[in-house]
Amino acid sequence: MDCRGSLPDQEGLSLSDCMRPMERGRENLGAELPVAVYRMLEYSFREELAERFGKEEQIRIFRAAGYRAGVFFAQNHLDLSQEFSAFVA
Repeated sequence: MDCRGSLPDQEGLSLSDCMRPMERGRENLGAELPVAVYRMLEYSFREELAERFGKEEQIRIFRAAGYRAGVFFAQNHLDLSQEFSAFVA
């Protein structure tokens, strides 16, 4: 699955669909991408959302997206079967 664009035929793609082929998704970028590029994308989204929907809605969207990313990370990269005290240790 190609998650590089937002074409109409890609509407049904989920976060997990786009995170699976990590090694194939960076062919043109190399092993590392400067943090500045991610920040530029993040802050351009922030500005665009605030202009279109207002600052409060932009904040709600970013919080919801952060929660979605956190759930995905926890489910796919953490051992959630541990007791809480062992998990935070």
